Amino acid sequence: MTAVPASVSVGVLATLSMDAVFLAASQFGGASFTSDKIGLELVGRWAGGLAQGRLRHADMTAEPALRGEAALGLAVHYVTGVMLTEAYYQVLRRGGHKPGVLSATAFGAATALLPLLVMYPSWGLGPFAVRSGEATRLLRIMLLGHTAFGAAIGLWTMLLDRRRVTGETPQDS
Repeated sequence: MTAVPASVSVGVLATLSMDAVFLAASQFGGASFTSDKIGLELVGRWAGGLAQGRLRHADMTAEPALRGEAALGLAVHYVTGVMLTEAYYQVLRRGGHKPGVLSATAFGAATALLPLLVMYPSWGLGPFAVRSGEATRLLRIMLLGHTAFGAAIGLWTMLLDRRRVTGETPQDS
């Protein structure tokens, strides 16, 4: 039996941690951390459009809903989290470095550039969501979530490495 690569388990856990931070921020931060211009259903709608060769939209929220778009958005979100985690590990390996909480947090914060410079413009919001009418809020949400994602990569890597080295199982913790 082969082991699951660290980038898969850590990527899923880090993305789940990011989602927990998004949820907590929306519950405790209210309107400062919520927007109808982002969400898994919109990610799924965008991915569905990409699969059909449509790269740009005037207003993603005005596009017709796709069947199963929320599930597709969730899958894209988690696959992206795994891929970004693997990218982090590869960059470190090639540089001869080991994963750490600080470097992972910085990496996660940097990944906020992906929605800000790729996804938002494709959705018709412009770079950094400048055409959204709520650019500051959307920037705040992405920076918080992606920084949490990175910190979680570092923390989950550290925790899972400790278990692998000590032979500790989840029941031992």
